[in-house]
Amino acid sequence: MGSDLNHANDNLWFTLLFKRKEILLASDDEFEELVKLFVNAMTLGGEFKENQIALIKSLAEFDRALHPSLWLRERADSLLAINPVSQTSTWGWKEPNTHIVIDRLVSYLPNMKYIHVMRNGLDMAYSENQNQLLLWGNHFLETEYTISPYYSLKYWCAVHKRVLNVCGSMGKQFYLLNYDDFCLDTKKAMMQLLSFLEIDSSDAQINSFCHLVNNPGSIGRFKAHDVKVFDPADILFVEKLGFDVVKSGLKNGVA
Repeated sequence: MGSDLNHANDNLWFTLLFKRKEILLASDDEFEELVKLFVNAMTLGGEFKENQIALIKSLAEFDRALHPSLWLRERADSLLAINPVSQTSTWGWKEPNTHIVIDRLVSYLPNMKYIHVMRNGLDMAYSENQNQLLLWGNHFLETEYTISPYYSLKYWCAVHKRVLNVCGSMGKQFYLLNYDDFCLDTKKAMMQLLSFLEIDSSDAQINSFCHLVNNPGSIGRFKAHDVKVFDPADILFVEKLGFDVVKSGLKNGVA
């Protein structure tokens, strides 16, 4: 899963290479080179060419919206410091911004499996973490926006409509994981996830995996707020994806 991870186990090499607004304008050649760098780091343990080293360093020269250059240089140093090692054939990564480039990644990694974890958009609208809206809002929303629950839900809906559209052609290589269901019926959801990954596990192993899952306590936090502030069409889309949208006897703002 990578050796430069944050507290949430996000792969920070992926962040360095792909989590930046410029990635939206990258040519096919530029994007392919970044994919090669990432695959090289994850499977071969380094051995970069001079032009690749220069590219990695260039990505850490300037501050980004969410990351200062000093932090980025630490990521670049980590990437360049890895030693060639024998890797297993199975590898992957976690990084919430992967969906931004999933359409292009699939072109270069046609055998990849993609798990898209989604939480209730109404709950996410009231999350303190609105970094994705801040970074990608202009790309997904066709209007001026503010960092607010209303536009956070707008962003969530736009992202998930795109994910469903882009990943629909992936067939059995795409798995849409409902996080609320995963927490509420963990064993059933775990067995489905393992089946998708083609991993055979004993009942004891499955139970041990389930013990790693903790309900964050924020499921249903939208119920402490007025759902009438949202666009009814957005609430209907959240419901369509299987999430609870009921608040204090109201559904979509209608008694």
